Amino acid sequence: MTLRVAVVGGGILGLASAYRLLQAGVEVDVYERSNDLGGLVGAFDFDGHRVDRFYHVILPTDDRVRALADELGLGDRFRFRPTGVGFYDDSRLFSMNSLREFATFPLLAPHDRVRLASFVVRCQLKDGEGLDETPLLDWLAATCGARVVERLWKPLLDSKFDGRYDDLPATYLWARTRRMSKTRDKAGREIMGWLEGGYETLIEALAARIRALGGGIHAGVAVDQIAGTTAAASGLVIGGEFRAYDSVLCTLMPPLARRLLSPALAVEAPPDHCRYLGVVCLVIRTRRSVSPYYTLNITDRRVPLTTVVETTHVVDPEHAGGHLLYVTKYVDPSHADISRDVACVRSEYLAHARTMFPSLRDQDILGAVVQRAPAVEPVHLLGGASRLPTMFPLPGLALASTAHVYPEVVNGQAVLSVADRVVEGLVARLPKEERLAA
Repeated sequence: MTLRVAVVGGGILGLASAYRLLQAGVEVDVYERSNDLGGLVGAFDFDGHRVDRFYHVILPTDDRVRALADELGLGDRFRFRPTGVGFYDDSRLFSMNSLREFATFPLLAPHDRVRLASFVVRCQLKDGEGLDETPLLDWLAATCGARVVERLWKPLLDSKFDGRYDDLPATYLWARTRRMSKTRDKAGREIMGWLEGGYETLIEALAARIRALGGGIHAGVAVDQIAGTTAAASGLVIGGEFRAYDSVLCTLMPPLARRLLSPALAVEAPPDHCRYLGVVCLVIRTRRSVSPYYTLNITDRRVPLTTVVETTHVVDPEHAGGHLLYVTKYVDPSHADISRDVACVRSEYLAHARTMFPSLRDQDILGAVVQRAPAVEPVHLLGGASRLPTMFPLPGLALASTAHVYPEVVNGQAVLSVADRVVEGLVARLPKEERLAA
């Protein structure tokens, strides 16, 4: 008899896990509350064009993403291009797109630019040993100097973490700097990529392959409860009816997963030591390019945003029916903008965009849509490495989510690593005779 597994969540983690389980000879059903698959990497219809809900990028070094795409017959559909990076400060735009621009970057004094360059090199060469227990601000002050911290890092951290960053470990910027520095070419330009059609192309190909292997995908089906006792999980309750499974893999973030656990299972659930960030994003489709940069970092805190990303420096504008500008703010889940009137959010964020780009005119705007989610990214605190939740708290129950991405930064590459780990653990827990049959 083949093991039957239910996967809760139809995002990239759930679908990749289901695909690998089917390859291992396991029967799989995927349940997704939304009518659309993909979760946070999903797309929406923007005036007849399918575009990403939130901005995503693929790096040349994302070998897991590229290998999976190749396995699904999509390997020739990547497009990589040099992109620009800018800063908005003191009501002006500043470029950092080459080694020469880095060497003359006007926001920092010459000595501070040298220290910042040394910091980048150090992140490339140093492993993360000891950084999990090292406060981020202390580490930045020691490696970059107090002036760089005040002028550069504090405004950026404030914008990213909604003003709350004094309890973060040094691993946060070490991992991010290490990842991004590997993408630069010899001229210092960042090279970023896009899978034609966005991550939705990968999601659709995964879903098709799952169905071809006999797996079930149930979109638009809400799970009422993950059923079980303090000894083991036993299946799902859907529409008031119990469906038995040998194992349940829940890929939702811990706060959402805990709501689905039966009272008995919730008692045994691992503690959650993370905070979470939500996101509010105004997606603007324009007739022409507005920003000269793919990513605009905002150190002028009079503009209370995290970043502005013009994805069509990488994404084909013809696919989007114009140019796409993501005006983005990461927020605490309790932030008013998560639930505030859509028209008010749209008006305010559009005003911020016009502050930074005064040439953005009404006639340039083809459309503007607010996208938001209350929890998109876990925030691991000091000492987080020793407090990662167990993936297998009870027989028959696996909990895997972006909360298991650490010390890496959450992205498609890291999420696929989590999928590999949880599938390996699930398969290892098969009865011996079933492992041999698979």
